[in-house]
Amino acid sequence: MDKHHKINIEYAKKLGLKSALIYQYVKDINADTKLQTIIEEFPYLSSEDVGNSIKSLVEQGLIEFDDANQIITLSTTIKKTKIRTPLNNRSNKIDKFWSPSEDAIEVLQRAGVDTEFINGLLDEFIIYWSEKSSALVSYNSKFIEYCRLKWAQHTAEIDTKSVPRIIDKNWRPSEDCLDIIKMTGIDDNFVLLHLPEFILYWKEDGRAFVSWDIKFLDFIKNKWNYNVEVTSKEHTYKFDLFDPYAKDKNKSKKLAKGNIKDLRKKYKI
Repeated sequence: MDKHHKINIEYAKKLGLKSALIYQYVKDINADTKLQTIIEEFPYLSSEDVGNSIKSLVEQGLIEFDDANQIITLSTTIKKTKIRTPLNNRSNKIDKFWSPSEDAIEVLQRAGVDTEFINGLLDEFIIYWSEKSSALVSYNSKFIEYCRLKWAQHTAEIDTKSVPRIIDKNWRPSEDCLDIIKMTGIDDNFVLLHLPEFILYWKEDGRAFVSWDIKFLDFIKNKWNYNVEVTSKEHTYKFDLFDPYAKDKNKSKKLAKGNIKDLRKKYKI
């Protein structure tokens, strides 16, 4: 069931939309509220948004935050309280000696990310987050996201910059290559028929290339065009005129043939 949250326009003007939503919620409940409850109550707000809003509301003396028990309550005074906020308790800057937890490392390893690659990203990650100020940031989660993104970029780069290779006798075009060939209208049997010729030629040539698919696309396209051209030259087309009496046994075939003969002579067909 979709949740609907009301908001006071005046609160929104003074506090900002996100802070106003949370303040209105805490005010309506008017009881101790767990931080996790608020995070779950507003799924369209990130943990960072919730943390920054709570920090702002605490600084303005509107709510109080019990960091030890992660509980939020409506402030009983309009004065600013000295209660520590999530950011004040947990430094808003990552520690320069920070390292990912064993669970985070395990998650990345299960995803196929190389351990040496993970370690190589650590310094860069720490520098990036040391220059940012955010509340309620899970650095392990952020590090997992960061590593996965960098790993995807790394593997994609490797795929596009492979070492050139000599063609193998068992080489076959990729599925993507075959799909492209099909889209050009070239028959599968034609492809299979000329594949051995392609492999034999490049085996004897001995040169290495990064992508054999590209070479094969050019080869099969030229082969197909040549085949179509040769086939068309081998056929001579004989133009004839329609004989309306050809299938009519009740009409005079002799007369029809005579008429057609005269027309052919006239138009030199």
